[in-house]
Amino acid sequence: EKQIIIETGKLAKQADGAVTVRLGETIVIVAAVAATKAKEGQDFFPLTVDYREKAAAAGKFPGGYFKREGRPTEKEILTCRLTDRPIRPLFPKGWYNEVQVQTVVLSADGENDPDILSIVGASAALMVSDIPWDGPLGAVRVGRIGGKFIANPTHAEMADSDLDLVYVGNANDIVMYEGAAKEISEADFNAALKFGHECCQPMIAAQKELAVKAGKKKREITLNIVPDEILQEAKKLAGDRFVPALLTPGKLAREAACKAIQDEVGAKLVEKFGAEKVTDFVVNDAFYYIQKEAVRGLILNTGKRLDGRTFDVVRPISCEVGILPRAHGSALFSRGETQAVTLATLGTGDDTQEFDSYTGGENEKKFILHYNFPNFSVGETGRISGPGRREIGHGALAERSLEPMIPTANYPYTIRVTSEIMESNGSTSMASVCGGTLALMDAGVPMIRPVAGISVGICAEHAASKKISRSQLLTDIIGWEAHYCAMGC
Repeated sequence: EKQIIIETGKLAKQADGAVTVRLGETIVIVAAVAATKAKEGQDFFPLTVDYREKAAAAGKFPGGYFKREGRPTEKEILTCRLTDRPIRPLFPKGWYNEVQVQTVVLSADGENDPDILSIVGASAALMVSDIPWDGPLGAVRVGRIGGKFIANPTHAEMADSDLDLVYVGNANDIVMYEGAAKEISEADFNAALKFGHECCQPMIAAQKELAVKAGKKKREITLNIVPDEILQEAKKLAGDRFVPALLTPGKLAREAACKAIQDEVGAKLVEKFGAEKVTDFVVNDAFYYIQKEAVRGLILNTGKRLDGRTFDVVRPISCEVGILPRAHGSALFSRGETQAVTLATLGTGDDTQEFDSYTGGENEKKFILHYNFPNFSVGETGRISGPGRREIGHGALAERSLEPMIPTANYPYTIRVTSEIMESNGSTSMASVCGGTLALMDAGVPMIRPVAGISVGICAEHAASKKISRSQLLTDIIGWEAHYCAMGC
């Protein structure tokens, strides 16, 4: 029932594609630009999505000494991720030109959240650009008040909603969803997904119409893929040795066994085809395809998983509480090779987190969950810095899982949960949910009900029509299963 207006051709005309999107008096501009060629030696797709809220959009001054916007807030980082996830899979595989998609909030009415407009704008900007991309997408926030679903509710309406679901889809399929609810049944959740999908269709139709009227012709591109003769030779040399290597118990041992085969076969490929043809990229990419094929074959053809489990088995779980003497509440949650130490701290009202809210909605938090993922948790070295986008995102996911079960009526304490990941092989965010529940109960927080989390993924085989021809759901997925099966979890 609310009008969304998409326009192009007036602002940011030097970008490859740019649109403004308006809902009420909230307006964002989204611009997309792609480099004309890939950087030398580039072996991954460098997409950067950025979202920024300007104080002036709400008629305010930024806080602080400099009176200027600084590093992105948590809300801005989460909206970057929300915009990134649905558009990323739709770029051509093997195309490594750098792409930047940037959203700037130009006007904020305090009622309509710009995050949905950022997703719609990213899709529309890519549609009218010459950048290759397999869109368009529609996006909607679904709320529920009094049992009735509402599309793109205002902040005032969301205060009465028991559901906060962001749904992104194309004409036929789900591309992404995320959200939280104050407890919802499976049937009602499925109905919410259906409602969201129906709401996306007018946006998709509008973008197609806009692209016909104002879109650029898509540019010619060169895909960086492994020559077929090298890929076939690599498969021949590797033979059937990859299956036993993939079934090696233990994450690090499994990785080492596969790397040994790759190094041996890589050297033989260089010997046969020459170092100019068989670069590090060619070897790594060839073995990515070989391992992906082997992992999917194990799951779909033989019913085996990399760590030997059947499809209905969760890795061994162990829980300890009260492990740290000075923390108000503490726990150690382990599931297979995934391990989280969680701490709960109770504070007073003075510890409530306050923040600027230029676009409306809440401006303070009494329940906070922070997630930290050090390099040593995966046995690697790397840059040591503050929390990155992934850590902010995983922390927010776990926070939203626990927050509805925290008592609110007459509960005087501000609560902070920190999750320190000690070991990782799949779904540390869900380990943070489980460990967070344990730490909260250890601290004496009277939770309404305990909360548990688990990862679920799908390993699918697609027909020529791009429709799934067969698939297998996996519970408690490990890292390589998520990686090689391109899972959403």
